[in-house]
Parts: sequence; structure tokens; C-alpha cells
Amino acid sequence: MEEDQDAIQRELQQSLATPVSSADLAHKIGTLLASLGKRVDIRVVAQRLAEDLASRFTHKSAPLQRLIKYRPKELATLADLAAWDEVKTEALPIIEAKPKIRSKIKSAEERLRRNKRAKNRYEHVERNYVTKIGAIERDFSTKSALLSLDPAPPTGPCLDEIFRGGRYKMSGAVDSLQWLFGLRRKRLSMARPALRRARKIFYDYRGVLACMDALLKNTGPNAFWLPDPDRRQTVLTGVLFRARQEAKPTIRRRFEKTLLPHLN
Repeated sequence: MEEDQDAIQRELQQSLATPVSSADLAHKIGTLLASLGKRVDIRVVAQRLAEDLASRFTHKSAPLQRLIKYRPKELATLADLAAWDEVKTEALPIIEAKPKIRSKIKSAEERLRRNKRAKNRYEHVERNYVTKIGAIERDFSTKSALLSLDPAPPTGPCLDEIFRGGRYKMSGAVDSLQWLFGLRRKRLSMARPALRRARKIFYDYRGVLACMDALLKNTGPNAFWLPDPDRRQTVLTGVLFRARQEAKPTIRRRFEKTLLPHLN
């Protein structure tokens, strides 16, 4: 992805902001001076040079350089959709637009209000992130085409960090309990213990197993997690198989003690 963006930036630099070649410029100046003869008015030379060379100079625009650096894909798309005159009409207002200046905080109450609003916005996004299917169910229910002939159950890497003693947060797009189970955080309130690190809270294998055990006790079509018995059997078998490969001995035994009763 970074290589693609670097390539786009280089292409935009070449097409939109390429500096004038000094050799080409020197050749053009020499040709013009030769065409004017030996005795000429300096002002005439300056006028002729300006008329012939103005279009060859590149305006060094800092906003354009920032746009190429931080928005190369958008600018490349815009350049492909229109001629350069149209690009200038569309792009220059964006390039030259002044950034919105955040108003200064005038009181402690305003600072608290802004902090609370920002925290609530962050919490709203984090709490409401739920995938259609959790990473555990995704990784441990379907084999890839390359492994279709392997007799081992389907497995995936989503729990490897937990197996090795790592910790996941409650909410988020990846590396979270919500991501693992595909459920809202209220459905995962049984996660224990909560491990605080600075201002954030994380959960290790004990929190994951607490969620698994509580959710697996609910069976049938109305269960929140793995309601289909065949799929449940496949997923739990795959989790235990992966745990025997990747987990620390203590963590592997805890997974076996918690999940084996739900397989019988």
C-alpha cells in the first residue's frame, strides 16, 4: 500500500510539479540571444525571454506539495477525470482553502466540556463497532481452498496473541473482544478480570474464556454466539486444535478445561 502511494506521489510530482530543466532553459536562452543579434536593448531581451520562457517555469506551491504528499490518490483521480484547466478549477480552491482554526479554550468548564464531547464521540464509535461475523467464527469454521484436503480442522490466527499471553481491549475494529466474538460490548460484560494499563482496560485469556463459557451455555437458535450446533462443534474443535499448537501450556489447559465440556 505504501509503495502504491509513493508511486502515485512520484507520478504527480512529474506531471504537476516537475521543475524546469536547467540545461533545457540554458539552451533556450542561448537560442533567443543568438536570434536577437549583437546590439539589442536589454528590455527587449527581457520581454522576449519572459514571453518564451514563462510557460516553462513551475510555480513552487507549498499547498500543492502538501496535497501531493497527503492526498495523492484523490489528486491523481481528479487529474485523470479532467483536463488540467478543469483540474485547476476544481483543485485550487481546495488547495488554497485555509484550514479551519480551532477556537481557543477560554475556561476550565469549556475544556471539560470539549474533553467529554470528544470522549463520548470516541466511545460511540468504539461501542457500536460490530462485525457481521466474529473473527473466531470466521477463522475456525471455514477452511481455505489451499487447505481443503488437510484433515485438520479449520484454524486461523485471531487467537494466537491470546494463546501467547497477550491482551485485547474490549472494543475496536481489530484485536478486541468485540472483534473476536462479533457482539456488542454489553453481550461481553462477563469478561473478567479487567486489566488496567494507564487509562485503558485490557483482557487476557481469562476474559476471553469467561465470555466463551457464558455464551456457550446458551444453546439453540436464540443463542447470541454460535447457535448452530454443527458450526459450534467445528469452531470449538478448531480452537482447541490451534491452542495445542500455539498456546502456552497453562493457557492451553485452561482452554481445554473450559471448552471440552461444551463439546460433549
